[in-house]
Amino acid sequence: MRATIPFTEQQSEHWLLERTYHARLCDGGELSVPDFTRAMKQITNFSVPLSTWQEISREEATAAYQDGTPVLLCGETFWEHPKGASQRWSANRNVPSMNVGETLLQPEEVCGVDYAVRYLDARRGHFSNASWRMGFASDSATIFDGSNLGTMTFLRPCLQFPYTTHYTVIASDGQVHEYADRAGAIQGFQVLPLQEPSKRSALQTIVFPQFCHYHEVTCPGGVYRLEFFGPRMHEQAYRVSEADGNGRGRTQEAII
Repeated sequence: MRATIPFTEQQSEHWLLERTYHARLCDGGELSVPDFTRAMKQITNFSVPLSTWQEISREEATAAYQDGTPVLLCGETFWEHPKGASQRWSANRNVPSMNVGETLLQPEEVCGVDYAVRYLDARRGHFSNASWRMGFASDSATIFDGSNLGTMTFLRPCLQFPYTTHYTVIASDGQVHEYADRAGAIQGFQVLPLQEPSKRSALQTIVFPQFCHYHEVTCPGGVYRLEFFGPRMHEQAYRVSEADGNGRGRTQEAII
């Protein structure tokens, strides 16, 4: 295992804001950014606000986890459509092509490789994507005991920016309610009333409450919000700044 140059603080912040994930391996190579990013965004019930990772040994991963540092496990799962099996038309793949005027549909892939990832954090919990749950054991107790996990890659964060996790519900009248955990926010979401359409209005629109789960990350360039679930969950991070000193709330400035 040879020494590699770590990602810089500037790179980590930039990639965090654009919501891509990067992992440098001990041989000097890197994991595929699109595939790794897709795998990390598929982690269930948690959004990982750590954009840059470095490969380490199993022993180093064990020590890091015991010291309270998050650890990421990454493996490859191979898939292949059986010969003669019918393949469903994929909207995600073909609609963008049709929108720009192409008349030929893109062929479906018959085989490929997916990254299976499992995020381990002694304080915040353990989370994984579907590929991990299908291809690897989910019991974290066996991960550091020398069990044969095949070609498993152990990763630790290159840089960790401080962050806090928030669970809120935006009521139909616009008021924001914050909860201590996800379960509380879901319960609050279920009991908040809808905003019925006004009888005087020609537009019969019902306004529903909105559940929002996000991280606020403190970077050298400021404090940013990354929404995991909410109205801006598919957008890049945006800056959060105090509106004033009277505690009236915060303003949000989009990052272009």
